[in-house]
Amino acid sequence: MWDILITAGNVIIVPALLGTALDKRAYIPRLTSGVSLVGLTAVIVGLFGAGLVFSPLILIVIELLWVYIFLFRHQPTAPEMTVVIPEVGAAVHTEPAEETRS
Repeated sequence: MWDILITAGNVIIVPALLGTALDKRAYIPRLTSGVSLVGLTAVIVGLFGAGLVFSPLILIVIELLWVYIFLFRHQPTAPEMTVVIPEVGAAVHTEPAEETRS
């Protein structure tokens, strides 16, 4: 019974993480995602050790999402530069200039 309850609670987390993982504008510092990975690993081992099956399997899915976030969502993206010219009725998208280092 506890395994089902914990599994149901963990399933709710998956859509929230999917939103972060799939949004290219999302930014999670590596320290935050790295600490989350360490904590999740400890919980997974503990739940398997307690004899639970379903909840640690869902947590492995959650941990894989955190690995993806750790690898691909650790840098903030450049702001989108869109200029609207109402007189012409057009929107112009520009790329931000790269900063030069001296």
